[in-house]
Amino acid sequence: MKALYKITKQLTPIALLITLLTISFLFRTIRLNNPPIYIFDEVYHVPTIRAISQNNPAGYEYWQKAPEPNTAYDWLHPPLAKLLQASSIKILGDNSFAWRFPSAIFGTASIAVLYFLALTIFKNQTIALIAATIFSLDGLQLTMSRITMNDIFVTTWILLALTFFYKFLQSKSNQKYLFITAIFTGLAISTKHSAVLLYPIYSTSLLLNFKKYFKKPKQILSIIYNLLIIPPIIYLLSYTQYFLQGHTIEQFKQLHQQIYWYQTNLSATHDYQSPAWQWPLLIKPVWFHVKYFPTKIANTYNLGNPAIFWGGILAVFYTLSKKLTKTTTYLFLSYFFLFFPFIFSPRIMFLHHYLPAFSLTPIIISQAIYKQKKLTTYYLLLALILFLFFYPLNTAIPIPKALLKYFFWLPTWK
Repeated sequence: MKALYKITKQLTPIALLITLLTISFLFRTIRLNNPPIYIFDEVYHVPTIRAISQNNPAGYEYWQKAPEPNTAYDWLHPPLAKLLQASSIKILGDNSFAWRFPSAIFGTASIAVLYFLALTIFKNQTIALIAATIFSLDGLQLTMSRITMNDIFVTTWILLALTFFYKFLQSKSNQKYLFITAIFTGLAISTKHSAVLLYPIYSTSLLLNFKKYFKKPKQILSIIYNLLIIPPIIYLLSYTQYFLQGHTIEQFKQLHQQIYWYQTNLSATHDYQSPAWQWPLLIKPVWFHVKYFPTKIANTYNLGNPAIFWGGILAVFYTLSKKLTKTTTYLFLSYFFLFFPFIFSPRIMFLHHYLPAFSLTPIIISQAIYKQKKLTTYYLLLALILFLFFYPLNTAIPIPKALLKYFFWLPTWK
């Protein structure tokens, strides 16, 4: 352990971050093509990104029939992540590695962004490095970085938006930071509509500093322009291909009526659905895929790291027991508004919907433990051991059938 401390002391924080990101990228790309078939919601996303890569209008049209058996087009979500994934197909070919490679890139990038968010909030490189390390060792973050879905993309944009909004709050009303916040907010909403949950964070933070931001009409107009005008423009621009294909504004309106109807009237159920209150407790992970061998089983199981999920709960209560500062207030506001509204969701939900809010818990843990070297070391070691232990279960590495029972700790995990 002392040798490890000596090595880390000799490296600069940026060198440590680059090392962490390199290792994280390898864990997110090794065997990325396995399984070479659709898993979970890839049955919607992959046919859609294939259509987008071919400039096929069907990828945007809710009335189109399924392109293959047991699939459907995903018109429900905005197109930005799908456009990035479609670009990967154009460059790398139509294969499972190409489908998932952008997710691996954003999964790695989100670790770097979390580092800079923690550094921006606490101005402490130790907190930032610990937080980034914890985030890199989580199974939920890992699995969502290895599948063709949009959750890891929206999480990355949200973290960037939160970083620059905090910079704006801490600056002397520097409009540059507000403009960059608006850009990333627009990119987040253009990836997944749930990113509108950024707005309660913005509005509450601004209201807590009412005198600072609402004294001058010019300042008010700047906030309105940046936060209420720029993001919708970016959202419209994300549908550029849609309009270039000949779709009309009226069809755009009808599409969004269908999206709203679907989201508010979905009555379907799923064996692995879970209400939002269960997510922090890690009660119901999601099974994405299974393949049976004579003596082994390969699973892609979207299970978070218990040390991080359950440790996060303890860190939250510990921090709340202390006097909240401006930094921890911003952190908890962000976590609360990215999580709490899902409790009232009218449709079925899954653990991966927790990812944007969950991404803040490594920072909460880090700021709670970083002053205690032994606790930090043992905690990171435990998180690493559990990450490596569950890695085969997260990534479809065949496990002997006789050992599989040791991976399912709770009855609800099966």
